[in-house]
Amino acid sequence: MKHYSRDPRWIVARFGYCKKCEVGIAGKDALYYPSTRSIFCEKCGAPKWENFLSETHDEDVMNGFGNPYAS
Repeated sequence: MKHYSRDPRWIVARFGYCKKCEVGIAGKDALYYPSTRSIFCEKCGAPKWENFLSETHDEDVMNGFGNPYAS
């Protein structure tokens, strides 16, 4: 999987609130989207992260990398 500077990534938040549920996330793991500067708590970010990984895997397979039959 290629990594780009605007890909979402897990960080330890120093301050802020989850964009979806508005819970405080200071000092906790959070999913950060640099392109929109959005941040999500671990609970709200997990499904988004799984979706991102799925999409990047599909993109790799379509570009001829990876095994589409691997689990």
